[in-house]
Amino acid sequence: MSINPTVKIAPDDVVRYLLYQQFYYGGDRIYGRTKDQFEYIKNSGKAIERFYILITDPINLIDEENLEKYLEFFNNQIHIIPIKAIMDKYLDYKNNFNLEMDRKMTLSVVIGECLTQIHTDCFNKTINHFIDFIIEKRKLKNPQKQEIKKKIESLYCRSNPSIGMLYSLSFMNFIAEKSGYDSISKKCQELLIKNYNILLDIIE
Repeated sequence: MSINPTVKIAPDDVVRYLLYQQFYYGGDRIYGRTKDQFEYIKNSGKAIERFYILITDPINLIDEENLEKYLEFFNNQIHIIPIKAIMDKYLDYKNNFNLEMDRKMTLSVVIGECLTQIHTDCFNKTINHFIDFIIEKRKLKNPQKQEIKKKIESLYCRSNPSIGMLYSLSFMNFIAEKSGYDSISKKCQELLIKNYNILLDIIE
């Protein structure tokens, strides 16, 4: 399958770019990490837009250089994030690298780090569920979890498309839950199971 997905994003809309990248390009299609696979999820674009509004509603706090207050909002209302680590990273860019932190750079660091934390936590949670799925299906023992995890990591490093879909679907599921789209969350769960079964035949 040859795919060259595109979507129009205003040049100054850094947040939308950060939210969409390697994940969504319009048309209610959720792409995996390698862009050679996608899943169609009805109304996923609406859920993503609602989430975009949610995380940008207090963006004036960042524009007013009240970064810590925005991070506290994100931590309390969206997802738990390492506030101090993100502030330290921002200050490193600003002070240690002598960079002029314009609006685009500030948003890239602050909101980019927040979204990265969500991606990481959602993917790790999904991988743990997948490992439990493998153990149950193959009637294995818990001590074998580490061995299974290494095999999954190997597939991830080789850009396996189904692993890439787990990454994107876990994030889409989070967005659906935060945006109040229960039907999309349910669809994400179904598609995760679908990809679990595909990977089950690959992992020895």
